Amino acid sequence: MEFFCVYCKTRKKLDKFIKANHIKNKYIIDIKKIMDEEEVDFNVDKMYLKVLIFHKVQQAIEKNKNIYYIPYFEDGFTINKLLNIKKLLGENNFNILLFYSEFRKDTNILEDVFSNLSKFNNSQIIRDY
Repeated sequence: MEFFCVYCKTRKKLDKFIKANHIKNKYIIDIKKIMDEEEVDFNVDKMYLKVLIFHKVQQAIEKNKNIYYIPYFEDGFTINKLLNIKKLLGENNFNILLFYSEFRKDTNILEDVFSNLSKFNNSQIIRDY
């Protein structure tokens, strides 16, 4: 099982990437979609959101599926917020998939990624897709 932190602002790019690369055995955790479906306010219900995320990660681990995790970038997301998930993964790989063109203008996010690349087992930076 592999965990991928996917840096993309819209899920369309990830879906296109998955289709083009014929990726099977996947479980996508899209935080923005979860918040919309569950009507969760990020600033008010953070603990509830964390429980939902950990439950979905646990389901993917039990089903032995690769996890594609799309963070919520509007609230100052940093890689350090993912370290708890890394503990859950145990010996499984903790990877990053970055769609560079979406964050070209947001240098804070890119700097956070590049300064923390050592925390990931594998990294894949895609210039344009």
